[in-house]
Amino acid sequence: MMTLHLLILEDNPDDAELAVKELEHKGFNVKWTRVDTEEAFRKALAKKPDLILADYSLPSFDCPAALEVYRQLRLEIPLIVVSGTIGEEVAVECMKSGVTDYVLKDNLSRLSPVVKRALEEIKIYRKSRQAEEALRESEEKYRTLYNSSRDAIMILEPDKGFLSGNPATVKMFGYQNEDEFISLTPTALSPGYQPDGDLSVEKSQKMISIAMEQGSHFFEWKHKRVNGEEFYSTVLLTRMKLYGKKVLQATVRDITEHKKLEIQLRQSQKMEAIGILAGGVAHDFNNLLTVIIGNAHLALMNIIKDESLRKEIEEIKKAGDKAVSLTRQLLAFSRKQLVQPNILDINELLTDMEKMLGRLIGEDIELLTIPAPALWRVEIDPGQIEQVIMNLAINAKDAMPKGGNLTIGTANSDLNENYFREYGIEGKKSGHYVMLAVSDTGSGMDKKTREHIFEPFFTTKEVGKGTGLGLSTVYGIIKQNNGFIWVYSEPGKGTTFKVYLPKVKNANPKEKKQTPVDNPGGSETVLIVEDDDNLRKFAQKALRQHGYKLLVAENGEDALKVCKEYDGQIDLMITDVVMPKMSGREVADRLQPFYPQMKVIYMSGYTDNAIVHHGVLEPGLNFLEKPFTPKGLARKVRETLDN
Repeated sequence: MMTLHLLILEDNPDDAELAVKELEHKGFNVKWTRVDTEEAFRKALAKKPDLILADYSLPSFDCPAALEVYRQLRLEIPLIVVSGTIGEEVAVECMKSGVTDYVLKDNLSRLSPVVKRALEEIKIYRKSRQAEEALRESEEKYRTLYNSSRDAIMILEPDKGFLSGNPATVKMFGYQNEDEFISLTPTALSPGYQPDGDLSVEKSQKMISIAMEQGSHFFEWKHKRVNGEEFYSTVLLTRMKLYGKKVLQATVRDITEHKKLEIQLRQSQKMEAIGILAGGVAHDFNNLLTVIIGNAHLALMNIIKDESLRKEIEEIKKAGDKAVSLTRQLLAFSRKQLVQPNILDINELLTDMEKMLGRLIGEDIELLTIPAPALWRVEIDPGQIEQVIMNLAINAKDAMPKGGNLTIGTANSDLNENYFREYGIEGKKSGHYVMLAVSDTGSGMDKKTREHIFEPFFTTKEVGKGTGLGLSTVYGIIKQNNGFIWVYSEPGKGTTFKVYLPKVKNANPKEKKQTPVDNPGGSETVLIVEDDDNLRKFAQKALRQHGYKLLVAENGEDALKVCKEYDGQIDLMITDVVMPKMSGREVADRLQPFYPQMKVIYMSGYTDNAIVHHGVLEPGLNFLEKPFTPKGLARKVRETLDN
């Protein structure tokens, strides 16, 4: 028995009961509600009845008024007029207004079939509408995917050409708009030949045939942009129907970067084998050089009078010495060099190298050396550290083809585990290190380049002008001597390489220790402006332990906002020098009028002398070089506030 939830608009209870009994007699299980006012009608509609029966004429709320409410609410409920007074003309008007059907009260036997038909029709209508909505939603999803996809999506009619292409297609191939692309064939988007030597026109037809037969086909392809640039891609061809025609959807993904990574991976996989080979060749070569140079020395000892022969043997010896230098590079690269470490002062070595470095970099580059006083000593092969300095100087020279400044400085550094953790350096111990910094005012490097500079054979120079071994050799030497190297660079801001080598214990018992500030703590208010989240948190934590009141900002604009909201005196600002949107110096200049007594400490990954020499800051300003220790930061803050 079918349950029917019925809403009856009727002022006569007896007439309503007659209609219900007629339906029950015909097999319906009727759950019904009778109303005769607009308020009751609206309230009953909220319960979503299956069907509405309405008398045409009621004293306070008739059928036309109910129809108006019906249309306003956009109801999908069958409405049947049951009346004793309705004429044919009125019935037709009702049907036009949205009434499903009508039944006269003196012919209620017709009510049941009318109700059954109305329920069937509304069921079919709802299914149809749901299908239409699902289709529309599916089309909208496809259209969204089609328009927003980074991959090029094209519709191809195999015998004619492309019917459409999404925005990514236009961008990927370099067209101005979709119209330029329509009707082109796959051959027009391809070079003449594919990497395997097949003609693109023949191979494309083969790929299309496979996709049409199998339903889909995935493969790699070399495409061509409008400007002639060729690029690798993956193509997925999927068979589908469009307006009754069999077509292919082609989804194309540019894999240029992926191909580059594959090449880099293959190159890195060769590194261990090349390192072993380089070490073996260099050792064998050194054996030969030992014989050549050794015998040259013996010959020179025995020759007294024959000056011309002496000069020739000296030339042999010089050539052998140069060959030794080459083998050092190979051995340093493979990290298998047999070294002869000495305890030495890098400052003294720099003094000895200064003239040679000046000739090496040329007259258009100004060389400035800044040796730190009372520099700790290190244990390293003198030839190795000379090679490190020379390679870094040559690298700097190549970054400044139009001239510039090269700054080489040294410093004593106390590093803790936080520093190593921050820069992702594994296996290093906190302690005392000697820092050698080589800074230039050259073109600088972006993040992508910085990530690869120590890889063997990686070079940004033209073919034939760089081996890609210079920095990897430096890296190998430093690693071999239990040190590490760190680079700080930004495009257009120059580059600073920092080499850290362990201090030799008890190598210089007469050296004087720096006298630290007795109590680096305080209660002043300090503003920290740093765009690196981890470094900002580290500085905040370090100073909080020493009692300072802290305000923090992630960039210059944020610093201005923080100060505007803060009602009080700011005694000191610590700011990074190079930040996006607004430099540290600009932040200081904009805040100085509001806090004339505020002191400023500038911090940077460049050495202090390099920063000044580059013209970023004027000499004499408070500068804190990264990396720094918590104690070093607190001492600098205290010293700056006290001075």
